[in-house]
Amino acid sequence: MKKIFNSLILYAGLFIAFILVLSCLQLYENANRLFGSKSSDSNYWLTFSKKITPDNIGRKELLGFNENDISKIKTWSEVKDIYPFSANEFKASANGGDFIPFYTDLYFEGLDLKAIDSDLTDEEFQVKGDEIPIIISREYLNLYNYGFALNQGLPQISEDFAKKIEVNINITVNKQNKTYKGKMVGLSDRIHSVLIPKKFLDSMNIAEKPQLAKQPKIYNRVLVQVKDSGDEGLVSKMKENGYESNQESLRSAKIKSKLFLVLKIIAVLGVFIFALCLYIIVSFIKIQFLEKQEEVSIKNSLGYSPKKMVSDISRRFSLNLMFVLILSLGLIAAGQYFIAKSDVSNGLLSMYINPFLWMVIIIIPILVYFFVNILIYRWLIKSWKI
Repeated sequence: MKKIFNSLILYAGLFIAFILVLSCLQLYENANRLFGSKSSDSNYWLTFSKKITPDNIGRKELLGFNENDISKIKTWSEVKDIYPFSANEFKASANGGDFIPFYTDLYFEGLDLKAIDSDLTDEEFQVKGDEIPIIISREYLNLYNYGFALNQGLPQISEDFAKKIEVNINITVNKQNKTYKGKMVGLSDRIHSVLIPKKFLDSMNIAEKPQLAKQPKIYNRVLVQVKDSGDEGLVSKMKENGYESNQESLRSAKIKSKLFLVLKIIAVLGVFIFALCLYIIVSFIKIQFLEKQEEVSIKNSLGYSPKKMVSDISRRFSLNLMFVLILSLGLIAAGQYFIAKSDVSNGLLSMYINPFLWMVIIIIPILVYFFVNILIYRWLIKSWKI
């Protein structure tokens, strides 16, 4: 009766160990599905800026990104590419004429077209005569429609209609004023700015400040294409270098990193319990041999192979281990099914556990069989000298 009780305690410990380790592996996959995982095909975009401190406030050479900063970011394993923003060094303003009576100073930025989420070609996105194509953030249009327009009694504008409106853009370069026609050609969900063709912007900057052509380039912000915006390694490097980005984009990284830390701790606990159970099993088998030392000696003298005796015990234990694994994975599979069906998953989780987890039913018992078999056999030969 005592042996049965000890066996039940032993296998219950193994069951708990397998539940902890295997459920952590499945939860790791679920977390990657919910928060995003690293992939060479994934494209996530973050806008980096440097954190303002008392030491760099008002100093563009410290607040901006130089070529060394950009080269360093490119070496990060989490980064796929980087695109610096060009900003206007000249004065610019806009007014809506008689249709929309407004006036505002403008801040322009330029960026490589391939980094902008639009279907425009280089031919479409370039200055022609006195017409400047403009891409603005969709959020800016929403702010106008649901904030400024409603409060000021101005007409709201649809996206299609906005592309038909022309505004007057006044640019002052070398104390000379020139008026252009600004026409919105696209909206961006990725970039919160007012974008104009980069070549035109750079040429106007050189015309306003010729010394910029000889000075090292400094960019106020950079757009970074990354493999996973929720990568805790990326967040760590950003913090180390004093870089900031949209906190909403990085919030998943913080949640993900804390979740993975908890999963790692639980998995380590499960591995420790499994190792402890394995030690108890080896000790348990040794005790069995010690209790039947005379019987084993007689069998050995009659020609029974000690290796076969050890192999039989190891095989029996491995089969029991396989049964415990099947129960553990069955419970995890049921839990995965109900979680995937619940509202928590938001349709992002699979109803089935990772197929590779089922392979442990074969792999672990085989590995444990050889481990226990070799360990016990060596102990038996060394201790009993048979």
